Amino acid sequence: MGTQRRRTWRDAGNRWAMIIALGGMLAIPCAASAAPPAQPDPDCVGVVLGGGGARGIAHIGVLKVLERERIPVCAVSGTSMGAIVGGLYATGYDAAELEKIVGAIDWAGMFVDDPPRPDLPMERKDEDFRHLLDLEIGYKDGRLGFPVGLVRGQKLMLLLRRLTLSTWRAEDFDALPIPFRAVSADIVTGRKVVFADGDLALAIRASMSVPGAFAPVKVGDQLLVDGGMAANVPVDEMRAMGVSRMVVVDVGSKLLGAEGLTNPAVILDQMITALMTEKTERSLATLDVGDVLIRPELGDITSGQFNRTAEAVAVGERAAEAMLPQLRRYAVSAERYAALRAGQHRRDFDPGLVAFLDVEPGHTPSATRHVAWATEGLVGKPFDVDKVEHAVGRAYGDGRFEQIGYRLVERDGQAGLEVIPTQKPWTAFGRIGLQLDDNFNGRNNYLLSAELTFNDANRIGGKWRNLLQLGRVTGLRSEFVQPFGEAGAFYIKPSLEIRGDSLPLSVDGQQVAEYRLVRRPLDIEAGYSPSPHWRIGLAAIGGRDRARRIVGDPGQFVGGAESFAGLRVNATWDTLDSVSFPTTGLRATAELVSLHPWGGTTLDGEVMRMSLDWAYSRDRYHLLLGTRLASALQEDGFFQAQTFLGGFLNLSGFGERSLVGNQAALARAVLYRRVGDTTRIFAMPMFVGGSLEAGNVWDRRDDVDFGSLVVGGSLFTGFDTPLGPIFLGYGRNQTGADSWYLSFGSLLRQEPK
Repeated sequence: MGTQRRRTWRDAGNRWAMIIALGGMLAIPCAASAAPPAQPDPDCVGVVLGGGGARGIAHIGVLKVLERERIPVCAVSGTSMGAIVGGLYATGYDAAELEKIVGAIDWAGMFVDDPPRPDLPMERKDEDFRHLLDLEIGYKDGRLGFPVGLVRGQKLMLLLRRLTLSTWRAEDFDALPIPFRAVSADIVTGRKVVFADGDLALAIRASMSVPGAFAPVKVGDQLLVDGGMAANVPVDEMRAMGVSRMVVVDVGSKLLGAEGLTNPAVILDQMITALMTEKTERSLATLDVGDVLIRPELGDITSGQFNRTAEAVAVGERAAEAMLPQLRRYAVSAERYAALRAGQHRRDFDPGLVAFLDVEPGHTPSATRHVAWATEGLVGKPFDVDKVEHAVGRAYGDGRFEQIGYRLVERDGQAGLEVIPTQKPWTAFGRIGLQLDDNFNGRNNYLLSAELTFNDANRIGGKWRNLLQLGRVTGLRSEFVQPFGEAGAFYIKPSLEIRGDSLPLSVDGQQVAEYRLVRRPLDIEAGYSPSPHWRIGLAAIGGRDRARRIVGDPGQFVGGAESFAGLRVNATWDTLDSVSFPTTGLRATAELVSLHPWGGTTLDGEVMRMSLDWAYSRDRYHLLLGTRLASALQEDGFFQAQTFLGGFLNLSGFGERSLVGNQAALARAVLYRRVGDTTRIFAMPMFVGGSLEAGNVWDRRDDVDFGSLVVGGSLFTGFDTPLGPIFLGYGRNQTGADSWYLSFGSLLRQEPK
């Protein structure tokens, strides 16, 4: 019981969403698809593999023993993880191959839909610096909508497609190297759905679609979820295949004792486990005397601990070996077993050239064109699964799709690709965000953000984005992005904004006043981004800045107003894998703003800004090196020329944005180490680290003296939470200024302007 009590709140919460659907399913009789019963070999043994998430990896250990003991497996049925292991075994992988495949999978990455950040378009990388949560709240036809699962399963579906490609011509699951059945459940009707034919990868994906965790899978008119809700150990399905002798493997979780029911999430999980256990026991009660039931003692291995693959396989082996007296009754001679397995190996797979490409139309013409553009380069070339997945991932990174799948099809004796994009059910969606900084000394900054975006605002893929901010910055920004060209590499982006910034005025690091800067910029930018890695842009800009003192000595700051007009040239290179806790990649930006007294404006000057951040990792240790430079190229100062330093990792020890000048320089080195279990899928990443920083600000270029650089540093602990990164740190610099920091926001932040 001690091991069972270690089930965590997060592990228990993985399946809580099953409760609602289970209530209906328990009241509705299950109905299996009517596949004609097979006529197997009289020595045939059917293997039934139950669901259980990561616990189901123990199935591989059982299969290893069955192979070693020459047990003639000639039919497989599976649910959830049992469908994954069983389905792949049915395609011709042996147990050793399955162990290698499962051990090599990046399971944490499987539960993230987007392609790696370096492969995302630059427009989506910009979202990282608006500190918005990933949760989208959709709007369509006067109704709000929410994602129906934490994970849409994009990467998982691509993986299943890759692993089952050798069976692309097999529509009937009885025609697989080993006949197979997968069990799913219709979330609308509550009825059991048994896959005996069709798309094997899709059948497996539907069988393990845990409600709440994974989005349901639509197959025809049915909306399908995890088969464990209908038949977690599909004994009846094996019996319907005409198999009379079965090896049944149950890897379901055990019920906790009263002392283990410590919080509501655990209690909810206990309820689900109890309901599933009751159905499983009813199925197992129908087993005949000659059937073999194997129940691996998986202890505290939970459904989400895919990092314990080797341990789970070993447990499965031991459980099967404990049943050897019963299993050996089914063994056949070495010669007969070799002949059987000779016909069960994975078949050669070579579709040759991709002769054609069919893209299923999406909701909008621009989305369909985008997918076609991303994949059209595959036609006329040998099929290459890596290139296909890259093309599909590039299209998916656009952000408009719930999922983009593909499959091989045959037409007139030639192989081609059918690409199936599924757009999100809404064209308008909102996101919220939070940024917070507190120095525990009376100074805090917060920024609440709400963004509303209209995708496909016109027939050529225009996007209208509106951002509302409250807190340190209060304002509204509206911009319209219009891509051009076949690949959408060119764009025009007009925007307008009104915002007010609350800014400190400090002398020698001590705040003496606070002023409010109200800005009304207007610009139109034309840019070019042919690659996800870089972008250049040219913008005509104009607007008005007005500042007034809020608190403090009137002699320190009088206020004033400035109007401006000019041009802005910018370039960005970005291959960082994350802005929260970067581990690899480079981000470099350069910007030149040239202001001229056009149309009655008052400013004449130029401002140059540059930044560079480079990340490197080795094992658990991560190094981030960065620098920032800013300069008003003329001697006169103005609001557009101001650059701010101060705050966590931005010259630590000083308060947030407490240093301001027309010239600025900063260099930093940040070293951090991930601690705890780095392979657990649902664990909250935790880091400890420190920084060394040097920088300062100056009013005039003649004042710039690198001998006056202030050296500081920090120590911190960081957590990468579902709501964003949180840091608790202490900073100090050579001036004697020090500060504690509570920061909610990314390790890498967009340069304040």
